[in-house]
Parts: sequence; C-alpha cells; structure tokens
Amino acid sequence: MPLLVSARAHVLDNWHRLLRYCGTSAVGVVLGQTILRVCYDLFGWSGLVSNLVAFIIANIPVYFLYRGWVWDSSGPTQWGRVVLPFWLVSLAGLALSSLAVGLVDAATDNGWFITAASVGAFGTVWLVKYAVCDRYLFGALAEGEGPPVASLETSGDGPQSAGVR
Repeated sequence: MPLLVSARAHVLDNWHRLLRYCGTSAVGVVLGQTILRVCYDLFGWSGLVSNLVAFIIANIPVYFLYRGWVWDSSGPTQWGRVVLPFWLVSLAGLALSSLAVGLVDAATDNGWFITAASVGAFGTVWLVKYAVCDRYLFGALAEGEGPPVASLETSGDGPQSAGVR
C-alpha cells in the first residue's frame, strides 16, 4: 500500500509534468509510427528496418521535448550523465519492439499488426522511462539540487556540514 500512496502523491504533485510527458509521448508515437508505416508500406522495407529507422528519427525530437518542455531542464547537455542513459532506456524499448515487430512481421505482412506490435512493446517501457527520466536524468537530483534536507540531517554530520566538503 505505501507504493500506491507514494505513486498517488507523485501524480498529485507532478500532474502538469505527467500531462506534458503524455503529450510528448503522443508526439513520439505519432511521428514514429508514421515513419514506420512510410518505411514499411511505401518503401517496402522489412518491419525490423522500418522500426529501427522510425525509432532513431523519432527519439531525437522526443529527447529534446522531454529535456526542455517536460522537465524544463536547461544548460549544457551532459552526454554521459543524461543523453547516454536516455538512449539506453530507449534502446530497451527498441529491443522489445524489434522482437515483437520481427515476430509479427514473420507471421503476417499486415502493416497494422506491425504498428500494434511496435506500440505495444514501446508502451510497456513507457512507465519505466518516465521513472528513469524523472528520478535520474532530468529530475531534481539530475539538476544538482542534491539530496533532500532530511537525509542531510540524518547523515550523521548534521545540517551544518552540508556543502562544506
């Protein structure tokens, strides 16, 4: 039950960020699936190649929308601390999506089934991606605000030693 209480509190405190995250994700899905269908239906590429191309192209604007609009993060880009982990989490979605698309593509040549497999697989990674972005990449800890005051007080050094190292 504490997890549900914590999740509810997070939603209530961050509803505006969650709405922007959903909106950005919707943009990414529409862009990615449009590219996937163009590559698959018009260019005649395989489902796997179409999925990969759609992933790469759609994730570039999604990253910048997450960074700037959803989490209002500015300043220099931190490649090792933010960009690389973002792409690694995204690649987990790509791996799952590629597996699903490959299996569906082998069974049928219906583009709508390919689309459903891709969206379903990326959807399973969607919540994990939000948590990683919020907690580690763009959220308060990533902005360098440090740990909450309560953890400084219980660290044994006392609050007076915070930032004096």
